Amino acid sequence: MDRMNRIELPLVSRTTLKERYQEAEPTYREVLDRAVSGVRRTLEASHLRPTIKSRIKSFDSLYSKLLARARSAPAGAAGSGGAPEVGTGAERPGEVSVPDLFGLRVVCPFLGDLTRVEQILSDAYEVLEVEHKGAEFSSREFGYESTHLLVRIPHEEYADLELDAEPQCEIQLRTILQDAWAEVEHELVYKADNAPFEEPLKRKLAALNANLTLADIIFQEIRDYHRSLHAELFKRRRQFWNQIQRTSGLPLEHPSEGRPEESEPPDLMDPSRLGIASDTIESQLLRALHAHNQHEFERAVELYSEILDSEITSHLRAIVLIHRGMAFFAMSSYERAVTDFSATLELDDDNWKAYYYRGMVHRLQGAFREALSDLNRCLQLDYGRFDSLFARAQVYFDMGNYQKALSDCDAALELEPESSEARRFRKIIEARLLSEAGNWSG
Repeated sequence: MDRMNRIELPLVSRTTLKERYQEAEPTYREVLDRAVSGVRRTLEASHLRPTIKSRIKSFDSLYSKLLARARSAPAGAAGSGGAPEVGTGAERPGEVSVPDLFGLRVVCPFLGDLTRVEQILSDAYEVLEVEHKGAEFSSREFGYESTHLLVRIPHEEYADLELDAEPQCEIQLRTILQDAWAEVEHELVYKADNAPFEEPLKRKLAALNANLTLADIIFQEIRDYHRSLHAELFKRRRQFWNQIQRTSGLPLEHPSEGRPEESEPPDLMDPSRLGIASDTIESQLLRALHAHNQHEFERAVELYSEILDSEITSHLRAIVLIHRGMAFFAMSSYERAVTDFSATLELDDDNWKAYYYRGMVHRLQGAFREALSDLNRCLQLDYGRFDSLFARAQVYFDMGNYQKALSDCDAALELEPESSEARRFRKIIEARLLSEAGNWSG
C-alpha cells in the first residue's frame, strides 16, 4: 500500500495523491482506532480516564503541508536517497514527511494530570520527539499551550495490516481549558485567512487566555487542597476508631482498613506547600487537621477554636465543631467531646456523623442507651452504612443483646463481605451466644 506519511519529491499530481490517500484511508483509520485503544488501556491501568480525541489528517490539510514542505526542501534534493536521522521523524533527502498524519489528543481536567500522563506514555511508548508548546512564553505572556509527543505506534497494533512504513502518531496533551482555548483560537485566528486583527481584539483574546490560564492554576490548587484534606480526614477517622477499640477492649481495627479507595489515600501534603492564601478558613482548617493527625491535640483545639471565633456560616461551624469534638475525644476529654457533638446537632439536626461520633463516645462512657439512641438516629438518616451498623452491633454486644448484635454484624457483612474485622467480631458474638446457650442448658 502506498504510504502517505513520507512522499517522494517531486510531488506527483494532486489527483494522484488524493487517490492514494483514499485507498489508504480505511487502513489508516483502523491503525488509529487501535492506537486510541492502546493509549486508553495504558492510562486506565494507572486509574486515569481522560477524554481522548483522534483524527487522521484530512487530505486538504495533508496536501497543503506537503506543498509547504516541498517548497522549502533544498534544491536538488529530488532522487538523492539517503537515510533519515535515527529515532526521529526526520526526512530523507528526496522526500517530505508528515509525522502528524495520525493525531491523538488527551484532554485532562487538571494541570497536574498532564505531567503524569506524559510520564506514563513516555514509559509505555517509544517517544521520538517532545515539544512543550508555550514554554517559551514569559510570565507576562500568554498563548497556545500544549505538550506534543511524537511516538512510534507499537508493531503489534498493526502487524496484520498492509503497511510499508512504521506509523508514527502525534499525541497532544492539554487540559480542558487549554483545549477550549486552542479550538476557539483556531477558528478565530488560524482560519481567518490573514484578515486584519485589530489591537483591541488581540488584547481581548490575550486577556481571555490569561484568565483561562489562571483558572487552570486555581483548579489545580483546589484539587491539591481537597486531596490533602481527604488524606487528613482519613487519618483522623482512623485514629478515632482505633482509640475507641483500644479503650473498649475489643481487639478490632478500623473497619475501613483494607478498602482499596481508603487504604491508599492521596499523598499527604503539608499545608505550607499548598498554593492557598495563608489567612483563608480553608487553610486554617487544613492546618488544624494536620496538627490533629500529628497528635498535637491541644494545638488542634486551639486552631479549631480560632475558626469558631470567626464569622463563619452555620454549616461550616457544624463541621468544625465535629473536628474539635474529635480532638477533645483524643485528649480523653469525653464530656467536652459530647458537648461539641451536641452543639453540632443544634445547628444541624440531620448530621448523621455527629450522631455517630456522639454515640461512640457515649458507648465508652458506659451510656449504652444513649449510644444506641444516637446510632439508631444515625442509621435512620443514612441507613446502609457499614461503620454505623458495625458500631451498633458492638453497642448491642456491650448491652448483652447478642442476637441483635449478630443481626447488625451480618447486615454490615452484606455491605462489606471482605471485612476481616466484621468476620472476627461475628465469631466473638457466636462464641458468646454458644456460651450463653451452654449456661442455659446447664
